[in-house]
Amino acid sequence: MRKIALALVSIALLIGFSSCKKQQEKSFPLTLNINFEPSKLKDAYVIKAKYSWTPKKDFKLSNDYWVFVHFWDPSTKTMYLQDDHKPSVPFSKWEQGKKITYERILVLPEYIEEITKKSFPIDITIGVYNPKKKDKIIIFKKRVNIEINPEVVPQIIYGQGWYSEEFDKNGNTWRWMGKQAVCRVENPKKTSILYISGSLPKSFLPDQKIRIYINDKVIDEFSNAEFEKVYKLDSSILGNNEEFELKIMADKSFIPKKVYKNSQDERELSASIKKIFFCVQ
Repeated sequence: MRKIALALVSIALLIGFSSCKKQQEKSFPLTLNINFEPSKLKDAYVIKAKYSWTPKKDFKLSNDYWVFVHFWDPSTKTMYLQDDHKPSVPFSKWEQGKKITYERILVLPEYIEEITKKSFPIDITIGVYNPKKKDKIIIFKKRVNIEINPEVVPQIIYGQGWYSEEFDKNGNTWRWMGKQAVCRVENPKKTSILYISGSLPKSFLPDQKIRIYINDKVIDEFSNAEFEKVYKLDSSILGNNEEFELKIMADKSFIPKKVYKNSQDERELSASIKKIFFCVQ
């Protein structure tokens, strides 16, 4: 059965978007080509979005601008996905006729409503906006179909080492972990995809490292201040039990009370995890 659990998430995303009141759909000296991998989009899945921007004559934007990427439900006008971001090259360095290309990872959530059809339409709107001026320039608009993923999204249970989820006024969420944190994940016993994003407190722990384990087997080790990881997991590494263990371990941690003036937070913290998502390939 399809889940109906994303309504609150969509509302939170709309909060961050509502400030962009002015919209420009007139001609603007900037074009965009975008390709998705895989090309057939389906919900409850991880995809790569490959952007190729081409500035034209008279193009000029300050670095205050962001790229916005919005997936909309055309009937309810609910935002299905939002990936606002700074481009890989600052706007002030973009030159006429010189392509700017980069990739972003998008996690398509499970659709909000009960659906009996094999696909549903989504409007994709992409452009640039300046949060300070509260204006928005639409560069790309297209309606696409997203296929219903027949696979059920495996349940993730946050166990030992995790703190309560936190959020800000823009709807961004994260969850701090201690030096070691464990998730119990429903085992689909099929080749699957694991997505993890977050950040490390490099200002306090500049040489900190993180290890990712599946059932006590190390699948990665890294020290990126900001990270976004995608792993393809063969069914053999998941084991034969009804659940498998996802474990994240840090070699160093800190206590906010000891590094922040006036802080009363005595938790042991190591990494801020923004999202963990697991799906069948």
